[in-house]
Amino acid sequence: MADENRSVAGDVRIKYAALIDTETTGLDPARDRTIEVAVSLFDVKHAQPVASFASLIRGPAENESQSANGIPATMLPEAREAERVWSAVGWVIEPAQIIIAHNASFDRQFTPDLGRPWVCSEEDITWPNSNKGGRGGSLAHLALSLGLGVAHAHRAMSDVDTLSRILTRLAEKGHDLEAMLVHAMRPKAMFHSLAPFEMKDVVKAQGFRWDPDRKTWWRRMAVDDAKGLPFKVRQVAQ
Repeated sequence: MADENRSVAGDVRIKYAALIDTETTGLDPARDRTIEVAVSLFDVKHAQPVASFASLIRGPAENESQSANGIPATMLPEAREAERVWSAVGWVIEPAQIIIAHNASFDRQFTPDLGRPWVCSEEDITWPNSNKGGRGGSLAHLALSLGLGVAHAHRAMSDVDTLSRILTRLAEKGHDLEAMLVHAMRPKAMFHSLAPFEMKDVVKAQGFRWDPDRKTWWRRMAVDDAKGLPFKVRQVAQ
């Protein structure tokens, strides 16, 4: 009998995904800290959330990013201790095979090791009808492109809920979420564009970003997909 936890391709099946978002006091993990986390356990087959949790995290009354995330610094000294919060997160995500976050490279730096592979919904998932080389852009952009409203942005649970509703809507439109996520987990690498300057609009349309310091267009993407680009690229060490 075939292992029910394996797909036809031999990959581990993705039955549940943990959708995660964090809010922090800044952008530098060496100096700043996580002040809020939200997580939702998402049933991939039924395209519905199963359980959710969100909490502020106790700390000093300091939040340099209050204007962006709207979290009053004065609430933080009375929030739950970090150990209790992350314990609850671990309980919610226990059945999950993967973690999904928008701009996952950022959230991962501010999150303890949760023992699961991460998928970035901004860079790793190939979104249907995307005009950004398959990349999704902002959560608000993705939601609006699918006819979903965005009530409030930049608090952790609201962003997790938006991502959950996006996945549900895609399933309603007939897309295979598990296949999308398995596809998103393929090996990635960093690539620099070797296209001439006059092709910059084509390069940008393929989801590459301009690095003004290195004066190059770059994108982290699946190694297999790089072979199909309409211009030459160079794989670089990360």
